[in-house]
Amino acid sequence: MSTAALLLGALPAAAQGGAAGGALPSLGEAGEMTPLAERKLGDAIARELYRDPDYIDDPVIGEYVDGVWRALLAGARTRGELPPELDERFAWQVFLGRDRSINAFALPGGYFGLNLGLVGVVRTRDELASVLGHEMSHVTQRHIARLLGQQSRQTPLLIAAMVAGAIAASKNPQAGAALAVGGQAAIAQQQLNFSRDMEREADRVGYAVMSQAGFAPQGFVSMFQKLQTAARVDDNGDWPYLRSHPLTTQRIADMQQRVQALHLPPEGTDWETVLVAARARVLSRPGVDVLRAWAGEPAQPDFARQPLAQRAGALYAAALARAELRELPPRRRWPSGWPR
Repeated sequence: MSTAALLLGALPAAAQGGAAGGALPSLGEAGEMTPLAERKLGDAIARELYRDPDYIDDPVIGEYVDGVWRALLAGARTRGELPPELDERFAWQVFLGRDRSINAFALPGGYFGLNLGLVGVVRTRDELASVLGHEMSHVTQRHIARLLGQQSRQTPLLIAAMVAGAIAASKNPQAGAALAVGGQAAIAQQQLNFSRDMEREADRVGYAVMSQAGFAPQGFVSMFQKLQTAARVDDNGDWPYLRSHPLTTQRIADMQQRVQALHLPPEGTDWETVLVAARARVLSRPGVDVLRAWAGEPAQPDFARQPLAQRAGALYAAALARAELRELPPRRRWPSGWPR
């Protein structure tokens, strides 16, 4: 059964054209999906994600991401951006995907997807917080419910295809784009305009939430700079985040102005993130050739001239790559007199 069909089965019977008895609340009330219906739709998607072989439950990366995530949730509550009804009803759970593409996305019911590819390119917790804060704001501001509510007058399959496209895009940008285009062609321009408004609002609210949570606002700007460079130099499918979250000059300028007005000191080295990012790159299964290249990087002639943080990440990645390749160095004898 296709993902779209599975999701369609989670929709209200009224929206499917069937009997309403025992079904979820109907879509479109006050132009939105109800929190209960949104959570149930999210639960259906989450069950599929748990079965996905690319779902990863790594304790090291999981604890790191969860620490950022819990701080953001606390910041959202303090600022009043997280209504009690959504706080209690929604899952507020982040799924880690082994996918190497740089992507993160929000799903109905307070579920979120985060690819190891994105974790592997961040330099600080603040950069990751900017992405997660942005995604959280899509849900706290009911962007998904508003978008689904707008589609309730279209076909139910459109709603299922739209959400299925978000999941597919996290694993295969081409397949995800095909689903999204095929499911939404009739109202593409309307959605495009609405999406730009939502992106700006998610930036603004996400910025405020991450600042409230104690993260440095520079993370937003430095993450935008990464995305801008990727968009300008090359986008070969490794950056699906750029397609689902179009980076406009207005968004970039807005964040730069906010940060410049604060006159913040330069960022230092975030050693924990350096190591977690290296771990994420290795666990994303980049292939044998890449793993061997990483395993041999510390032996390169110019390795000692690299910045200290870069060397630390490379050494950790080399050790993990050797473990993945089952090519551990030979056991060394302990010097006499050393504790064992």
